Amino acid sequence: MHSLHAGFRYFRAGAGKVGRQVHSYVRRAWMRRQRAAAYAAYSHHTPQCLHIGAEIFAIPGWFNTDLDPRGEGIYFLDATLPFPFPSASFDFVFSEHMIEHIPFGDGLKMLAECRRVLKPGGVIRTATPNLLNILALIENFDGNEAYLTWAVEQFNLPKAPFPKAPSVINHFFRAWGHQFIYNPEMLQTAMEQAGFGEIVQCEIRVSRHSPLQGLERHGKRWSPWVNEFETMIFEGTVPGGKATLAVSTQVEVAGKV
Repeated sequence: MHSLHAGFRYFRAGAGKVGRQVHSYVRRAWMRRQRAAAYAAYSHHTPQCLHIGAEIFAIPGWFNTDLDPRGEGIYFLDATLPFPFPSASFDFVFSEHMIEHIPFGDGLKMLAECRRVLKPGGVIRTATPNLLNILALIENFDGNEAYLTWAVEQFNLPKAPFPKAPSVINHFFRAWGHQFIYNPEMLQTAMEQAGFGEIVQCEIRVSRHSPLQGLERHGKRWSPWVNEFETMIFEGTVPGGKATLAVSTQVEVAGKV
């Protein structure tokens, strides 16, 4: 009798797992069809702008995507897989606090796909935590006392008599599904390897390209000064000669509309 009951338990567990897998497959198939229909309509938009890792922050006028869409106008995209978009189809690509959530190898693949779907002269803008700022907490804790105190209170980390910096740094590396934290040199090199040129570091919400101005939303989740401490931003351009100038001209016109 015991073995019979155990058999039923294993059967129910197996059936439940299969059911969840089927549900996930059906849901993702539905989300792919939804995305395809949405992109077919969006493909006539000018300029075409791809937002990766939108979370709940859909940017008006952009094609917003996320692994787990949770808002209207946001469509399913697994950024670790080949993008379901034609080559040279987008003018701009933007991701914010997203690339650190996938392994380094997948990050390289994502950047390569961004390069593929961007037109000649197209621009990528990537915002992500700066490893240098996080590691500086351990050496210059006096200069970052406000951030340390905020993090300890916000995430219920060990308090006095324990020092703040070790707990805050450990939490940062392990929380939110972080996989790989870049420093400026590592991100710039990764972008170069993906085929981007004219790579420049930017301030938050500042860009020489109108559609890339004022995009960052991560500060709304915590607070602007926390975002400013954590975040670095790089932009890179797809080589294209005259096409680059054409995109820049288009950006200026779009910004005046």
